[in-house]
Amino acid sequence: MPYIISVFLGYLLGSFPTAYLFVKQATRLDIRESGSRNVGAMNAFEVSNSKLTGTLVMLVDIMKGTLAVILSAQLFGWQNGIAIGLAGVTAIIGHNYPVWLKFKGGRGLSTTAGVMLVFSWLFVVIWCTVFAIGYKLFDDIHKANIFASVISPLGMFLLPERFLITTLLSGVTYEVALIVSVVTCVLILIRHIEQIKLLLHSV
Repeated sequence: MPYIISVFLGYLLGSFPTAYLFVKQATRLDIRESGSRNVGAMNAFEVSNSKLTGTLVMLVDIMKGTLAVILSAQLFGWQNGIAIGLAGVTAIIGHNYPVWLKFKGGRGLSTTAGVMLVFSWLFVVIWCTVFAIGYKLFDDIHKANIFASVISPLGMFLLPERFLITTLLSGVTYEVALIVSVVTCVLILIRHIEQIKLLLHSV
């Protein structure tokens, strides 16, 4: 039962259509039909031409992931790493595929950050570091996202187990941390599938 509730809780929180509502309020435009059509912070900024709107969308999307993890932990105990992980993963799924917007959501970057800041903050450090390197190499944000999402789980795996455990949320095991890091990155990569196809086609 804790697992089922965590799944519904995570999805419900993650599916809150932040960018859609904020952009609609600011511009009366449907973000799904504007700019890149991605329902996320970057497109919210580009469509609204407002740093405030983009920043607020990013912060709320981060909070969705963080809140899903914390509420699951409060309900079922901080030692229940599996339930907490399920809440985090489904929050990202909810953000990427919100039922309220006919399953057309964002790419999950901010919500993933919110989840992993609580679940395994070191993952966020690794991802951001690899992203910065990727952006320096490719000068393209999508390629950098893909690069970071491929390399970061490998970075987690290569870290000494004893060290990684010291950076995890209490109750989260080494195995669960690795699984969640892989799953979250796969979810990000799925939402970059068009960019991946273009990248492969250009090789």
